[in-house]
Amino acid sequence: MSRAYDPCTERYSKAYYNRPEVQKALHANVTGINYPWDTCSDIIGNYWTDSPRSMLPIYQELIAAGLRIWVFSGDTDSVVPLTATRYSIDALKLPTVMDWYPWYDNGKVGGWSQVYRGLTLVTVTGAGHEVPLHRPRQALILFRHFLQNKPMPRSS
Repeated sequence: MSRAYDPCTERYSKAYYNRPEVQKALHANVTGINYPWDTCSDIIGNYWTDSPRSMLPIYQELIAAGLRIWVFSGDTDSVVPLTATRYSIDALKLPTVMDWYPWYDNGKVGGWSQVYRGLTLVTVTGAGHEVPLHRPRQALILFRHFLQNKPMPRSS
């Protein structure tokens, strides 16, 4: 865990995102929802009835439309385990462009990546479910490479 990790982040987020001026600046809650913003809302989970059972058909649609998809995962994520993500992506039967390889940050392995036709999978070593919270530097590297349409760095 990063020394910069603050276990009170969730509490700070709730206070911040429920401020009226913040919601106004973000154009959020424009319909006047009568419950507070929360990090993991049971209200949404209990009443969202049109969510897909699987993202795989949506991934297939997006890939067929020529959009680039990057799926990233912390390798210690207990909410959406990396193994389950890999099994799901394997079910798409996409051709592999670059086999599973380590990517590097300052001479250390930052995670692993595999590039498929239309989709890139990137893991982040030591990150949990919220990669940018647990490994902000590595998340920034991942985001930059996505925006530059470049694979993750292969050498130390």
